Amino acid sequence: MTVNTDSIRTFIRELETFLLHDNIFKESDAHPLLILRNQLQEMDDQLQLIAIDTQRKLVSDLYCLEMKYCFYLIQQYSALIPLSLIKALLDTIRFQINMNMNLHPSLTDHYFHLSLIYLTTDSTINYLNNKKEVSTNFDELFLRFFSSIGSRAVYIKTNISYSICVSYKNIPEFFQLNSSTESLLQAILIYLNNYFFNNHQQYECHTSILQWLLTLTNIYGFVPYFVKTDYPNSVLQWLKMKPDQAKHISLPCWFLILNLLHNIARHRMGVKTLNKLKAIPILKQWKDQFISELISLENNETDKDILIAYHLVYAILLEPKELKKEDISNIQIVLDYILERTIQAFQSIDLCFGPYNICEYLNGLTKFVVNDQCLLYIISREKMFDLFMENFLRLNTNYQSTDLNTIICSLLYTIFWSISFQGEYHMKLKSNEQFLPYVEQISKIESIDERIIMMKRAAKGILFNLDLIQMDIQPIEESINDNQMKIMISYAHKDTTFCQKLVKNLQEICQDDIWVDFNKLSAPYEDDWEEIAIAITQCDVILMIVTENYCSSKSCRREAIHADKRNKRMIPIYQGKDYKPDDWFEIRLGSAIWVRFGDKKSDDDVLKTLLELIHAKDKVKRIVNDQNSTHEQQINTSVITEKNLSSIPKSSHVNPVNSSNLTVLTSSIEQWTCEEIQQWLHLPSGILQFSSGQALITYMNLLSYPEAQYDEYKHRMHSHGVSREQFANLIGSFSSIRSTEQNLNAKLAEQWTYDEMKSWFQQNHLSNALFHTLNFTDGSQLLTYAQILIGFSSHTEDEYNRLRNQIGKDLFHLDEYARLLNGLKNLLHPSKSQKNLK
Repeated sequence: MTVNTDSIRTFIRELETFLLHDNIFKESDAHPLLILRNQLQEMDDQLQLIAIDTQRKLVSDLYCLEMKYCFYLIQQYSALIPLSLIKALLDTIRFQINMNMNLHPSLTDHYFHLSLIYLTTDSTINYLNNKKEVSTNFDELFLRFFSSIGSRAVYIKTNISYSICVSYKNIPEFFQLNSSTESLLQAILIYLNNYFFNNHQQYECHTSILQWLLTLTNIYGFVPYFVKTDYPNSVLQWLKMKPDQAKHISLPCWFLILNLLHNIARHRMGVKTLNKLKAIPILKQWKDQFISELISLENNETDKDILIAYHLVYAILLEPKELKKEDISNIQIVLDYILERTIQAFQSIDLCFGPYNICEYLNGLTKFVVNDQCLLYIISREKMFDLFMENFLRLNTNYQSTDLNTIICSLLYTIFWSISFQGEYHMKLKSNEQFLPYVEQISKIESIDERIIMMKRAAKGILFNLDLIQMDIQPIEESINDNQMKIMISYAHKDTTFCQKLVKNLQEICQDDIWVDFNKLSAPYEDDWEEIAIAITQCDVILMIVTENYCSSKSCRREAIHADKRNKRMIPIYQGKDYKPDDWFEIRLGSAIWVRFGDKKSDDDVLKTLLELIHAKDKVKRIVNDQNSTHEQQINTSVITEKNLSSIPKSSHVNPVNSSNLTVLTSSIEQWTCEEIQQWLHLPSGILQFSSGQALITYMNLLSYPEAQYDEYKHRMHSHGVSREQFANLIGSFSSIRSTEQNLNAKLAEQWTYDEMKSWFQQNHLSNALFHTLNFTDGSQLLTYAQILIGFSSHTEDEYNRLRNQIGKDLFHLDEYARLLNGLKNLLHPSKSQKNLK
């Protein structure tokens, strides 16, 4: 006889109903329990004929029935059993279930389903909604019991494979949003609101409920369920409570709330919703009101956890342009905590430490490194750069093996993209024989995977910043119309509307060739970096729409640096009378003439001034052509002489440029007197005092990198009353005379082949062992090495020790190192080497 499993499940449901009757323990031949026993006995003889899935469903139903009978008996005899013993009994059962799941992870689905059945019953929903006519201690006990089992089941599942937490393609099916689970999520909000706002002290399992929510929202694919049921707004309302309202909320409870907010913010739908609700001001207000009171002076792990939780969600929600303004002194301590946890997570087998996986720590760091101060602080920490590099190389070998590996790799690519903006790290990145092949491989990969696309974008950014993007640049054809200029427009895509209006207005009043990505490329524009690089290289002038969005964009910063390296003439375009660009922009391009829309002048007047600025260079170009100059592309495009400015109307929108700097270059810099230097500097007396031209050269070399420039301005120049514009002009002048003094030699060195470099080593009496240890492939690498080593005297001793350790202390001595340094100095300062030869 074939067993009807549907009838068995029917009797199980009858038994569940029978629990509500008083005659449940009265013996009768028709008792559902006896009938169920008989049905199961028949099935036991034919188990091999019943499908495994069917058996699993029956086991789940039977276990649920057993639990209900157990709880029914507890309730019936509660008057005879002390409450403390009932709690102990439930905890014992819970611990046994936890061990069972830990030993047999395949049972997690079963136990989670079991807990969900109880949590979605009408009785539980009514209790959570505060609508149950008679509530007892047992409602709280059972709610805690089942929510704890459910959260432990999810925790074990995610520990086995954390990839389910980060995957946006493969969403687990063990929890879905339907009418019963939606009712449960909404009822839980009512329960928690009653605890937080009405201080319902009888609600003892709020922590278990929050933990249940936390484990589910830790899975990326589940977050939209909670967004749809208004969790973002509710969590923010909890954070808005005043201290006198929240005295009953403990530090561990706040920690769970912050992490719930963090999990919601990990999803783009969550971020969008939270930002609409203005989460950042609420979060800051909570910090100001609670952090100082909650955090003890003992600096224990709980304090670290809550500080990290706050700053991780803060970094996710804050716009990059706001993060760039963050003072590192405000977050230095928490950065140390995050870096400690990052190191320990990388060293652990499961890539976790504390409450977070490594990808959570890295995600927070990728947000902070948009701030140059934070980035330099992070990578200056002992062995931090090496840790990033080691794991980058290790994980790139199989970056697609799991979703977790892919996201970790994409985050590391983003961090190295930020590092590649720092000039002093170029040699370190270029000289790594394993790093660049991986980056080049990813830059060419074709994929529709969102995270691999992010990796590709970062890889191209790294190659671009290191000047390793290969471009097939054709010679620029001379325009038939001498008055036509090649204009490239650089802007942030958040400012597209303004850019489109500007392009339209320019096209109406001029016949110039305007290159802008939305007219020349196919979306997404930022992926065509080779085309953008070619446009920058071939244009006559670059218009930069400089806003907060522009200065916080890595892509825009990359374009500005690429243009500056090629001595392109750039015209910043500002909006509004109050906006000032970031320091990195002012230091690099502050000497450029700019225009400003939205100030005192009308847009038509500013547009006219802009057009005249665009064509000011054209006048210079035609004069040079008339003089048959062969150095047209070596003209300093950042400076326009007074003669050529005479045709431009005087306007408050134009930043005047001091051209007196150009009159001093009549002799070698080394020969300048103290008076000539002061005249050339054009700064108030007493700020900079140099005894010789050589001292000026040393100072210029020390300010070769943006970080040094930033420190000099912030800690010295600013306090002496030097404006940003004055300092930017000074840096621009340094670049001008440096290129004039070193142009020929530097240009030749950059073009050296491998054999020519070897010949240079031989001419300077340097050994083959040193040549092969440094292992440069072209002259540009040698030149960069010279700039780093000679420009920063603090590096020379460390480099000597490194070379001795690699070559051998018996083979590499101080006299050879002295010859190397002297050769590198002559490479950078050819005028001095020529004078010595005389």
